[in-house]
Amino acid sequence: MLKIGIVGLPNAGKSTLFNALVTKPKAGVAAHPFTTIDKNIGVVEVPDDTLFQLAKIENIGKVTSATITFVDIAGLIKGAHQGEGLGNQFLHYIREVDLILHVVRFFKNESVPHVHSKVDPEEDVAIVNEELLLADIQTIEKRLEKEKVTPEERSVLRIVIDKLDQGIPASEIKFEDKETSFVKTFNLLSLKKQLLIANIDEDEILQPAKKIAGSEVLSISAKFEADLNEYKWVEQQKILKDLGLKKTAKDQVIKATYQALDAITFYTIAKRNEARAWPLARNSKAIEAAGKIHTDFAKHFIKVEAINAQDLISIGSWHKAHESGKILAHGKDYIVKDKDVLEIKVGIKNK
Repeated sequence: MLKIGIVGLPNAGKSTLFNALVTKPKAGVAAHPFTTIDKNIGVVEVPDDTLFQLAKIENIGKVTSATITFVDIAGLIKGAHQGEGLGNQFLHYIREVDLILHVVRFFKNESVPHVHSKVDPEEDVAIVNEELLLADIQTIEKRLEKEKVTPEERSVLRIVIDKLDQGIPASEIKFEDKETSFVKTFNLLSLKKQLLIANIDEDEILQPAKKIAGSEVLSISAKFEADLNEYKWVEQQKILKDLGLKKTAKDQVIKATYQALDAITFYTIAKRNEARAWPLARNSKAIEAAGKIHTDFAKHFIKVEAINAQDLISIGSWHKAHESGKILAHGKDYIVKDKDVLEIKVGIKNK
């Protein structure tokens, strides 16, 4: 399961964004810090028109989308690495996620006080990132204090801590393959990929994307999207149309997080009972895709038949594609491509 941690300073709009993204359960929202004490968890479907087109051409009634788990984590304040606020709890939850969705406050609502009394997006980002770096330094220092560290490992750790002291996150340090594997065992917070989200005012929805450190970032009015989420789909479409919008910004956020995880999607339409989308790490092999579907599929794997989803949709059916020779068979080492439709062939021996 792909897990995204929503982080940021208190009152940045993390829980509001969480409520915009998920259908249920909803997170508590209030105009004071630490409304979120324990984490909130919600599973979100990844928007995917291709999946529904596949179901249509094969006349399949059941459709199952790929999903992402979003975790709404308590707000961080300066000194979190030393336990300030809910720091220790905050940092622990971040270690559990695959990607950090960093919510940065741009909205100016005076009834929602900023934890540092002024809205300064670049300063807010710097505070959060500094706490992640300082927490990583503590992690490395604790390891260096232990006796069971080889000279080679100690050398690598010294390089890491030196870079962190310079304000360079672990994600930007270049390592050899062996060193990378070793460093990953520490689950460093600054090694995790981040996706910045600008939480804007409702009246800025139609304006150009905001910038942080000179680069455009995905902008969303979390309050508008959360309010929109309370309406039925038909009413949502009318509201969007009246505003001149084609899609909700939350769909863009969901897709952006999926892409940031470097995940691809493959599809199955086996037995024509269910069209299903599956998330998979890029450059994964067919045997790994088989294991995602069922452990027995990987264990008893014989071959995989594959075709690009759009090619299949154009042809009109799996049967027609098979007859025309467009579906190709591959072995377990086949590298699954994004938007592949796969049919795994297995052989289960009778005892």
